[in-house]
Amino acid sequence: MKVSLLVGAVFLTAGGFLSAQKVEFYHNGELKRGTVINNDSPVKCKQIFLENFKMFFKGECELIFRNEKNKKETIILKEGEELNLKILPDKVIPLGTSEIRIEGVQLTARKKQFSEISIQQEALQNLQSFSIGDVLQQLPGQYVQQFDNTQFKNIVFRTASGSSITGSGNIPGGDDFGNRAFGVQLMVNDIALSNNENMQSYDSANSSPFGISFSSSGRGGNLTPGQPNYGVDLREIPTESIESIEVIQGIPDAKYGDLTSGLIKVNTIAKASPLRLDASLREGTYQIGLNKGFGLNKNNALNVSADYMNSLSDPRTDLVGYDRTNFNILWSSKGKSGLSNKLSASFSTNTSKGKKDPDDLNGMVINVDNKSFSLGDNISYNFARNGKKPFFRMVSADIGMSYATQLTERRYWLNQGARPYGNSSGNSVYYAPYTPPSYENQAFSDGKPLNIYTNFSINGNKVTASKWVHAYSFGFNFRYGDNFGKGRYGTAGQFASLKASGQSTNGMRDYNYRDNVLSSKQYAFYAQDNITKAFANKHILRANLGLRYDLQNSYSTYSPRVNTSYQMGNLSVRGGVGLTSKAPSLNQLYTAPRYFDFLLGDYRLPGYYSAAIMQTVVTPGDNSDLKPSRSWKTEIGVDYRFPFGTVNLTGYYNTLFDGFTTMSVLKTMDKAKVNVNIVGTQVPTFEIVGTEKFHYLQNRIVNGYESVDKGLELMANFKKIEALNLVIGFNASYVETSGRKDDGLYTFTAPTITDKNFEYGIYNDTRNKSTMARASFSFDYHLAKAGLIIGLRTDHFLLDKKLSGANDIYPVGYLKYGGEIEVIPENDRTNPLYQNLFLKPTDEKLSGLYNKTLHNVHLRVTKDFLSGFRLSVYVSNVFNLKAYNEQGYLYPNFTSTSFGANISYKF
Repeated sequence: MKVSLLVGAVFLTAGGFLSAQKVEFYHNGELKRGTVINNDSPVKCKQIFLENFKMFFKGECELIFRNEKNKKETIILKEGEELNLKILPDKVIPLGTSEIRIEGVQLTARKKQFSEISIQQEALQNLQSFSIGDVLQQLPGQYVQQFDNTQFKNIVFRTASGSSITGSGNIPGGDDFGNRAFGVQLMVNDIALSNNENMQSYDSANSSPFGISFSSSGRGGNLTPGQPNYGVDLREIPTESIESIEVIQGIPDAKYGDLTSGLIKVNTIAKASPLRLDASLREGTYQIGLNKGFGLNKNNALNVSADYMNSLSDPRTDLVGYDRTNFNILWSSKGKSGLSNKLSASFSTNTSKGKKDPDDLNGMVINVDNKSFSLGDNISYNFARNGKKPFFRMVSADIGMSYATQLTERRYWLNQGARPYGNSSGNSVYYAPYTPPSYENQAFSDGKPLNIYTNFSINGNKVTASKWVHAYSFGFNFRYGDNFGKGRYGTAGQFASLKASGQSTNGMRDYNYRDNVLSSKQYAFYAQDNITKAFANKHILRANLGLRYDLQNSYSTYSPRVNTSYQMGNLSVRGGVGLTSKAPSLNQLYTAPRYFDFLLGDYRLPGYYSAAIMQTVVTPGDNSDLKPSRSWKTEIGVDYRFPFGTVNLTGYYNTLFDGFTTMSVLKTMDKAKVNVNIVGTQVPTFEIVGTEKFHYLQNRIVNGYESVDKGLELMANFKKIEALNLVIGFNASYVETSGRKDDGLYTFTAPTITDKNFEYGIYNDTRNKSTMARASFSFDYHLAKAGLIIGLRTDHFLLDKKLSGANDIYPVGYLKYGGEIEVIPENDRTNPLYQNLFLKPTDEKLSGLYNKTLHNVHLRVTKDFLSGFRLSVYVSNVFNLKAYNEQGYLYPNFTSTSFGANISYKF
């Protein structure tokens, strides 16, 4: 009995090739093309099947084929010789043919070997996509988001810590979501895109590591520009020239680093293609783009694409908007000498505008203007040519550089009277200046981030005598990041003015990135061996074994990575475990010094003088001792191929530790005692006559957050029902997330009622726990001959519970007024002696859907016309459903009814 094996889109039998299989290969230095004649000789060879329609034979055998001149040729392989073949498709698809007219085109995201999920071909258009963030909404655990391009977009995987892709007015924050969003690595053509050098914040010295800067909310909508510490803003990546996307939510190969949550790999290609014009419209957003591929010659191709998008939060007004322009050029070359090269260049701009509402006298203005330029080159050289069999078959290099200018401006009017503010850059007691009684407060952040990424690797493969196949690689990775911007600066009193004597505040000063920020460097070495073994009983073992060493800002991490699977006919069992790490960003490392301003006295005599006596204490603010955050990722799964489709079930347990969080630091200053001399109308003078201890709190970014994500993930891809021309897909996920700060990172809270015995109560930090379950169906009616797709997607919100602010109401200690800290024994913390320190238990909150489930339906209709036009219509929330939880509040993760359209034309 013959057994058929599917390799890509090519069928082989145990008795040889099917008749008329077209191949091309090099033999004795000559390129040969022809049609394989069915025979049993190749069975005697060791057959190694590779991806992308490639395979090779090794061993003693003969291969008979008919060449392009219709003559028979016999290729004889001796023991130890190899023959590499490229299998050519049986059907030649004319240049410019729409994928929608091709039978078997991929319509849904599909799981690959281990944790990889592939989105390619028509699946990229399942949802109306203005950026890569829209495409990723079809992954397990994700859902169709409320449409809004005026807020930055990122993504997290396998967690219940927040909305997976940010939507309108629903930007999750906090250490849970922030650490996960920060830990996602985005790569384009195996070159990392980095947001580690982004420093567009204003008060990183005093805020949390995942605070939101320069945002506004008003009648015209919500505006939140791209943020540091949250990963790459997905709005900046258009889908115009993307060929495929691969998402790894589990354990990546050792080649990939600087991540803790997941990996997104985007692939673009250059090939001959007709000029295509695209236009999209949805609510207040429109986008136009063009793409053209040139076949320069047989081995060289050039692709050029351009894209412009304009988005308004509310189409009825232009108060809040976002613009994006992209220009990309990609050249690829593959010569007979074995040298391959893919060179890309990109220039992009994006602006976020939040105009002042004419009806709001105190309205805020936000202006963001970003420009970036990037270069990337993927170059490789193949030594395995003309029958050569070196130990290392290929050497490759991936090199990328990006440079950007980022200017963020915030302006609003203040009318609060003249107030004193601190301006000393050192420890001193001095006369402080005053703000004008009424003025426009301005704050700026000027950044010029530079990022360089390089990866060098050598690769080979070997088949042992017992038919174990090894595909091995060794590599070196280097990352460099810096910021040469002017930094943070602004007008007088930047959020730091004081009203009355005895008040204090965390002061603000100008901070120059170019002079104060040191470059960040990461080095890595890795080794990977991907092993395949086919046994006599046709069972197949696969094991991807890797080890990576990272040196990130002087901290070392050894990261073992293992993925395994064992295939027994239609059943596959798989498992994996691995360690990953993520280096801190420049914005977390270099926060500027912390200034504490204390107003000792404010003396004014109208018409004669205003004298404010200020004391400033400066604490170094940089966090150069921050370590990388780390994550252990573990998963097991089963795959089964039924006659009607394939089902994949995965269970995972991920632990994040050394995550970035905020610690309250108790500081003690020697507050000056001053005598003030007032004589007539002369400016008062002062002298320092002593000091007294004064305690205050400051925030600092530290490694001290840990969390656990555990859950199940189900994917099912069904074969096309030919009688109905219907393709059905399904995915579902269930996940529990819990997070807390490390022991010893306490919270300090002053008692509500002043108590002479306690200045501050000391408490364990709050804990959070979230549970989420979602599912999604896709139904795609595909009539290839007519060029028609009608797609229906459903989103099912089955469970969504968030328990936040869970805290111990009893103190673990307290601070005396003299500065001495007392620890309360655990068995004495409920003693009524400390009742003034007891917290209210009502701070605990339960939110989400409670016990309610919600369901939403979305529609896509795409028609391809032979004239070259293609029209798509998208409708979100087809039935105009309104979603409320059990408490009667609107559920923010449920998208409202929205209409969109896309039209394209191929010349």
